[in-house]
Amino acid sequence: MVMPDIQGPLINIDVCFVYKMIALMPFTSAILCICFAVLLHFDEVTKTHCKVPNYLPSISAATGDYSPEKYIWRIGIAYHSFMRLIVVILEHRILHNRIIGTPSTWFVWMTRIKSLLLVVENFALLMLTYVSSDDNYSVHEKSFILFMVAGMIHMLLSCFLRYKSSKSPKSHEETKSFRRKVTLVGVNYGSFALAVYFFFRHNWYCESGVYSLFAFCEYIVVISNILFHCTIVDDLKGFKLLIGHPVPPTATKYN
Repeated sequence: MVMPDIQGPLINIDVCFVYKMIALMPFTSAILCICFAVLLHFDEVTKTHCKVPNYLPSISAATGDYSPEKYIWRIGIAYHSFMRLIVVILEHRILHNRIIGTPSTWFVWMTRIKSLLLVVENFALLMLTYVSSDDNYSVHEKSFILFMVAGMIHMLLSCFLRYKSSKSPKSHEETKSFRRKVTLVGVNYGSFALAVYFFFRHNWYCESGVYSLFAFCEYIVVISNILFHCTIVDDLKGFKLLIGHPVPPTATKYN
């Protein structure tokens, strides 16, 4: 049997589309889990030690303890985390390619730290997902803190490196992309500060509905984190994922 002589790519996929699908996994999983938790286990996921009325579940309550929520979340995060490790390498290369000439030593080390923070954030997310607060509260709590610290420092460092590696003068698209990143960092930091405030206020005063405000701020933290990671598509426009045989130089024809 003679195999056909196929040259060039067999599969040609837009990298921006692939990355958006990666980012949509935790977003879609979180929305589904919250909806199922409210519809199927409302009393269980909104109760706290204060025993006051609440209306929204926290992310941990909505994703960690009940079926089918916990399975939806675990499957979504497992796929997302695996693909995100590939993105670590991709982001690292993109930052280096933005520098004209040889990058300075400090820039090289900062990009390495940024990549390490992304790996740590990914690992902490997996720990958060597969060790629920009911399974081991201490591990779950420390994983959450590690996830937030790594994620917030990574976002800030990304903006700094983006600014330092920008060409001068900046294009309109580059300016828009940078402003989008900075805005999302501000939203993430602000919503996290409010979430911490409402969490402690709930524990101290046991007021009705305050825990729901904490949960809502937690949703904003997660969504802003996902959207920030999506901003890499600004650097990937026109990139393609090609699978197939390379075209030999002799196959190219010139008119």
